[in-house]
Amino acid sequence: MFNYSSEVKWIRVTDLDGGLVWINLENVERIYQSSEGATFECVDLITQTTVPFEKIPDLLGGGRQ
Repeated sequence: MFNYSSEVKWIRVTDLDGGLVWINLENVERIYQSSEGATFECVDLITQTTVPFEKIPDLLGGGRQ
């Protein structure tokens, strides 16, 4: 039997270097807008992405970049 959760725990986004990175949302402390897109801040890592800040709610709801 499978255990399915609709809660998004990981998202894959494009960073400023054009690479795809996985972000574990359980570790994200803050998401804020930067000039390039959105920045995800974790305890030991800051990831700057090209994701428009306005699209963050779609990503958290399971949408794609």
